[in-house]
Amino acid sequence: METIPAFYFDREQLAPIAASKHGSFVNAAPFQHVVLDDFLPKDVLELLVDEFPGPEDLAWEMHGPGRTKWARDKKIAKLATSDETKFRAFTRHFMGQLNSATFLAFLEELTGTSGIVPDVSYNDCGMHSTGPGGRLMMHTDQNRHPHKSQMHQYLNLILYLNQDWQEDYGGHLELWDNDRKPVERILPSANRVVLFNTGTRSLHGHPHPLTCPEGRRRNSLAVYYYLRERPKSEEYAGQQSTVHWVPAIEEDRAFARERRALALAELAGMQGATVGVPPDIIPLDLPDGFIDPATGLVPLRFLAPSEWADAEAFTAKHMRTAVSNQHLPATDFLGAYEPIALLGRSGAADSVALITCLLDDNGEMYAARGPDAPDLFWVGYLDELLASLPR
Repeated sequence: METIPAFYFDREQLAPIAASKHGSFVNAAPFQHVVLDDFLPKDVLELLVDEFPGPEDLAWEMHGPGRTKWARDKKIAKLATSDETKFRAFTRHFMGQLNSATFLAFLEELTGTSGIVPDVSYNDCGMHSTGPGGRLMMHTDQNRHPHKSQMHQYLNLILYLNQDWQEDYGGHLELWDNDRKPVERILPSANRVVLFNTGTRSLHGHPHPLTCPEGRRRNSLAVYYYLRERPKSEEYAGQQSTVHWVPAIEEDRAFARERRALALAELAGMQGATVGVPPDIIPLDLPDGFIDPATGLVPLRFLAPSEWADAEAFTAKHMRTAVSNQHLPATDFLGAYEPIALLGRSGAADSVALITCLLDDNGEMYAARGPDAPDLFWVGYLDELLASLPR
């Protein structure tokens, strides 16, 4: 049996941190977050650094940078494992402490949110490692709890383990606003914790290739926390079923344009057609009356351009409030978001508004959930939508 040192979080030591950082967290821009430096005792940090495995030390999962082209080279790519049996002994003990009642109480005090739930399986979190030249596209997270719709992802906690990490090595965690502009860049220095609200607008990543020397890697431990109930708000439009990748460099944009062009070519032959879509593959809440009782499917009718040629009439009927909130003329709005399809039963009661599916220049799909919905809801990518449809 391997013997390891004992380390436990202490309520009395954590309480003043929570009290002093609460205001910083709740008022942070571009979304709620806080940076906690020198978070652990030096000897605890050194144990975690010493135990962290190299790219050849275990059977890592290779995740890569996101929705873009990349070389599947473990010396470069983002590597990850959620399997706690692959954590070394002290790391496994420490990760358990991040899910302890003591630490959950600290998170609740710091954020002002009660009922925070851990995921003891570390699903899609755990250990992460990226090598020179690697990166991670800007993105917002999908809900990753093993029980999916039963929990809402709320917080990401990242502990960096990179001693003597220099500014010119890159790898800064970037936080972007709703206009997709960087607001904060956080160097991944050892013993630095970043805690942030994982909402549908929480754009984060390190989108530029690492420039650290050979033999150095950007290493971190990550844990995610959840809520049983999470009301919709400005920061949270509802559960997101897939990762929303956002291009930051030309390589990403070129990939997005290529996939969009291929999808549009396939879509051209579907204009005017209606297909039945299983409700469980639709990544948003459906109002009553959307599902065809005869088939159990949701009708999805692909639009011809002639159907939205009158931009004023089309937007007034299907998305007047969202267009108004964008502060754009109807023609400019439809120039940025091309109508692709209408989702729902056109013969249903008048009180049931159809959902309009829209496409932007990157091939990203958005939904206008009726004429009075205040904003657009991101739902995925056109090529992936077409691939998921029944054939």
